[in-house]
Amino acid sequence: MTYCLNPQCQKPQNPEGNKFCQNCGSKLLLSGRYRAIKPTGIGGFSRTFLAVDEGEGKRRCVIKQFRGQTQNAAELFRKDIARLKELGKHPQIPELLAHFELDDRQYLVQEFIEGQNLAEQLASEGAFSEAQIRELLAELLPVLDFLHEGKLLHRDIKPANMIRRQSSASSGERGQIVLVGFGAAKYATETALGKTGTLIGSAEYAAPEQLMGRANFTSDIYSLGVSCIYLLTEIHPFDLFDSMEGTWVWRDYAGNRVSSELGGILDKMLQQTVRRRYQSAEEVLKDLNPGLIPVRRQHFPLNSGSSESLVERTISSKRTSPPAPPAVPVSELPTRIAPPAPPPAPPPAPPPAPKWRCEATVESSDSAVEVTSVAFSPQSRIIASSSWDGTVKLWDFTAGEFGQLSSEPLHTLAEHANGVMSAAISRDGQTLVSGSADCTVKVWRLWQLSPAELRTRTPPVLALTLAGHTNLVASVAISPDGRTIASGSRDRTIQLWDLNTAELLGALTGHSDRVTCVTFSSDGQILASAGAEGTIKIWQVSTGELRSTLSGHAGAVNTVALSPDGKTAISGSWDRTVKLWNLQDGSLAHTLSGHLLSVASVAVSPDGQTLATGSLDATIKLWDLPSSDGGAGNPTAAQEFLLQTLSGHSRGVSAVAFSPDGQTLVSASQDGTVKIWRCDWNCSAAPQKDD
Repeated sequence: MTYCLNPQCQKPQNPEGNKFCQNCGSKLLLSGRYRAIKPTGIGGFSRTFLAVDEGEGKRRCVIKQFRGQTQNAAELFRKDIARLKELGKHPQIPELLAHFELDDRQYLVQEFIEGQNLAEQLASEGAFSEAQIRELLAELLPVLDFLHEGKLLHRDIKPANMIRRQSSASSGERGQIVLVGFGAAKYATETALGKTGTLIGSAEYAAPEQLMGRANFTSDIYSLGVSCIYLLTEIHPFDLFDSMEGTWVWRDYAGNRVSSELGGILDKMLQQTVRRRYQSAEEVLKDLNPGLIPVRRQHFPLNSGSSESLVERTISSKRTSPPAPPAVPVSELPTRIAPPAPPPAPPPAPPPAPKWRCEATVESSDSAVEVTSVAFSPQSRIIASSSWDGTVKLWDFTAGEFGQLSSEPLHTLAEHANGVMSAAISRDGQTLVSGSADCTVKVWRLWQLSPAELRTRTPPVLALTLAGHTNLVASVAISPDGRTIASGSRDRTIQLWDLNTAELLGALTGHSDRVTCVTFSSDGQILASAGAEGTIKIWQVSTGELRSTLSGHAGAVNTVALSPDGKTAISGSWDRTVKLWNLQDGSLAHTLSGHLLSVASVAVSPDGQTLATGSLDATIKLWDLPSSDGGAGNPTAAQEFLLQTLSGHSRGVSAVAFSPDGQTLVSASQDGTVKIWRCDWNCSAAPQKDD
């Protein structure tokens, strides 16, 4: 069988002896000698084929075909090829046999590695042990060090790209792990590392900065860490990251099979913030084997034409299986050459005068426990905040001067048996609803809190406890008419309750993973829900009918809001983007990117003009809310809508909410604080962007 490489060919299979495709007439031998047998993979930018080299003993090889690129991109491709030639001399990197540029496409021909990749090994043998993970790190970290020494980013490290080379039965030696998948590799210069580039790689293994197109050397270390916890647990990486808390929960699945030492190493490899992560593969190796003393090492040749381009083998080229935990000699790693000091940066321009400023900060939790949600009363008189400490606190927003909060809450509601994930106040200001990790929803009556009772601190009354969910209640919402409560849970269901009778009206099922957020439209006819499987679902409240499913995020959707006019759904995701959807036809209108970490909360101002987004990167961004009628979801156009970035929280922002008059924004954070932000110009007027 010979496979036609023409992407437009409708019948690409041909008999082995053919030189031209019998369907489209294209040449079947690449450069007259490389014959594709069958496709083995396809990505957004390339296709991969198993092939045969007809010119050298019919040995098998791999052809990687890239889609057409701009002239500039093609020139960069040629430069990267020169580096790949050097790297291919390493025993754990496939040899580059040839490269071509035909018509508007580029081709790589690489050595074919006989063996089983680690994803296949996991499927056949089950979860890896600590000893196997240590061995994997011992074999691959030197390869990463070698790549980074040569200023090459791999950008697609995952178990499917790690193949254990098949060894001969007579040798009795175990084959090395070979790192493949270099089609996404990128030559990194100091200039290139500071620029936003193309998003390449597998989203479930990619580091936060790589998802933003700003991959660096630590991004490969992050991806290797994700690969390790997947191999340890057999759980998909998306399910090992709790987007609600912004933390990895892999230890919950690994149990006591992993020592604290290895666990600490993996946790540091998986840090969301680059500066908290290991900065080099060498650093990881030193922690993996703290008793070893490094000695002189050869360095990677800086000139691709140098006669010294062959480097000495690194530790993993010894083809010996290290004991568990294995000792990793560092003596043969390439020496890292310190880059020249960059020129002094020009002094930063003075920041523009803020339009929103922080007016007040209160400590909602004594021990800096995360504040999970915030809500305004309709009269902007009371703010409710929920916390992982199991409480809901009510704050007098008008205490002292306008915009100030008392340092002590008016009331602390502590009836839940576990952390409170969400709180909502009804439109008439008479009811507070809270959802908790104790699997219950509680209803509190606030109608008695008149100004006089506020001053005398008359407490709210617990009216109802709704028990129906079998897992954590992540989000609660009250319909505009005050008659219905919606609750979304990790049990993958949404439950609708009659607020007056506590009757369960029905359960909405359809999410394949935990429900992270629920919200009603302004007329109460529509309910939107967000799910950790990466979708937003739109429901008809009166019938429980699923009207549409919105798909497009690359990870869990953490939050969803609906515009006041009911035309737009806004979603925030683990993939660090905010997407705007046209509710009439379900189309994606815009993608707003700019946050460095997961987007945890979105809120729309009452006039529908401004969007606030809170992220685990500890910032809040304010956007001029674009119309959902135009655009094609292009993230490159997002900056034209950005009005201002608010910084002040020391940890991730978990929730944001606008006051009913739109002049105040309140934010909750993992740092245990609630902040009040005041607009110092008329927010209902036409917004003006930062200069």
